[in-house]
Amino acid sequence: MEVVDKIVVGRYVITLDDFNRVIPQGAVAIKNKVIVDVDKYDNIKKRYKAEEVIERLNHIIMPGLVDCHTHTQQFLLRSAISDEMLQLPPIWSKVLVPFENMMSSQLARISTQASIVNMLRNGVTYFIEAGAPYPEILAEEVSRLGMKGVITLATYNILEDRSWGIEEVLRRAETLYRDWNGRNGVRIWMSIRQVMMVSEELLEKVIEFAKKFNTGLTLHLAEYQGEVDYTLTKYGKRPLEYMLEKGLGDIKPVVLAHGVFLSPREINIVKKLKLGICWCPTVDSWLMGIHWACLENVNDVIIGIGSDGGAWNHLDLLHEVKIAKSLAKALGNAMMYYKAGFNSQILLNMATGFRGFITGERVGRLEKGYSADLVVLDLRNIKNVPLHNPVDLVVNYVEGDSVSDVIIDGKFVLREGEILTVDEEKIVEEVVDREDEVKEILKELMKNLRFC
Repeated sequence: MEVVDKIVVGRYVITLDDFNRVIPQGAVAIKNKVIVDVDKYDNIKKRYKAEEVIERLNHIIMPGLVDCHTHTQQFLLRSAISDEMLQLPPIWSKVLVPFENMMSSQLARISTQASIVNMLRNGVTYFIEAGAPYPEILAEEVSRLGMKGVITLATYNILEDRSWGIEEVLRRAETLYRDWNGRNGVRIWMSIRQVMMVSEELLEKVIEFAKKFNTGLTLHLAEYQGEVDYTLTKYGKRPLEYMLEKGLGDIKPVVLAHGVFLSPREINIVKKLKLGICWCPTVDSWLMGIHWACLENVNDVIIGIGSDGGAWNHLDLLHEVKIAKSLAKALGNAMMYYKAGFNSQILLNMATGFRGFITGERVGRLEKGYSADLVVLDLRNIKNVPLHNPVDLVVNYVEGDSVSDVIIDGKFVLREGEILTVDEEKIVEEVVDREDEVKEILKELMKNLRFC
């Protein structure tokens, strides 16, 4: 009988494996950070002896969620962005990026900690950072708090009417990669903030860097009508077509954040080249529009779901899938009187980063050989009963506040509702204590804003 580190037992185990197994009275056996077996508990206990058996008999066990597009250092903007500010064209160069530039390293650390704790509490075990102004701080906190994810430097050299050289940007990116890639759950990718915010030389160097170091790339793309007009006017091509001309197709993995305004031809390119798409249902609806994915067969698209950061929401992907499902069904109904929309299985795939495929790593499934990253959902709540179909229950009813346990690389990070790796109360106190400091930054920022 093989000895393992842990066996986690639940009322149901949702595997997201090739067979979409949902196992009643199931169990997951874990050894050396990796899943070694998933089966009914009666079978698991015949094959393995565990140092610890964790019984969650009224719970669902499922793979950890993957937030495939977030801004961990924008958390302190929560509740500061008004409906009036949403009208700014575009809000990222008017508010979001300037705020990041005015923020101190200490504020960035507090924002990072608060973001990570929010994600863990909501069952997110892996994330892709869109581009942090202080990526070194993010790497330190990911390592310390037991999270996993992709970290990128906020990479751009054009902001409004200002531009600057690329040498320092590239130096920081390479130093970050050499210091942190592969350490304690950290992966370093390259990023491009926005095609209108990078010079052609910087764009080419970023793609060259990703190829040289065989690392991934994430970029905001096709998120804004003005961006499409910009590349058509300047280069005679739509944004994705222009990026492919520069060598984007030679990089794996690639995550196109938002991707709302892709043409039918570009959507076919995404499918053919297996590029990742990250849909942020709430933010895309607020700022951009209804996503094409709502009306497309996405079974052959590598598509995940992102929060776009704590400035907009609770970093709760279980809530985002409900927004996604409602949008898809509303659009299908309005345009074609077609009520099927996305089914729950597709949405659960999205919430785990297309079963982890979007990350290029062995996450997003409960399957032998995959990372032991799993989430436990407590069903002992009037919101979560009765249970007829576990997958439908998770997608349609359960939200992040039902997460009771989070295990990452085989270790508890959240156990029975308690964060184990950081003093959560202290983070809350820090956020509250710094409110006046953040308000001063916002006050200064608002002086330069002109509203319609």
